Amino acid sequence: MLEWLSDQLSISTLIWLFPITFLLHDFEEIIFVEQWFKKNYNAVINKIPGRMKPTVQSLSQTTAARFSIPVFIQFVVYVIAAYLAAEKQYYGMLLGFNLLLFLHVFTHLGQTILFKIYALGTGTALVITLPYSLYLFYRLLQERVIDYPDLLLNLPFGIITILIVWGGHRIAPKILPT
Repeated sequence: MLEWLSDQLSISTLIWLFPITFLLHDFEEIIFVEQWFKKNYNAVINKIPGRMKPTVQSLSQTTAARFSIPVFIQFVVYVIAAYLAAEKQYYGMLLGFNLLLFLHVFTHLGQTILFKIYALGTGTALVITLPYSLYLFYRLLQERVIDYPDLLLNLPFGIITILIVWGGHRIAPKILPT
């Protein structure tokens, strides 16, 4: 199956699928964030470690529109990273962002296990993000576009994603006041 998929998708096309897979995952979160917190907040808040409670309390008050602000910023940055990788063969940002999103899959899974309920975003993380990331890394390594050290060396680019999400959620109420 991997051989067939490799025959069907060029590396460039695979790279350009990155922003699309990101949006498909985050659409689940945008669409259901308000409903999920209304339904599950009381069941999960006491299971949250103390230092994370303020973050979860703040997120529980977000709207879909506000949630979409950091997603939009991430999308723009991810399109730039895809362009640089697909068109200029600069893979650093793409690798770092994908590594962080790959690891993020396991936070969704961990939340589902910890909360003992479906955690927002787990389905698309497992069905879209996980297979995409694994296949992307497989193809880039198999075709010797990158080496294993490249994965670790570019992980710090993932910090950009963390800063975008954090900053985006901080500025969202200023952009979209209630």
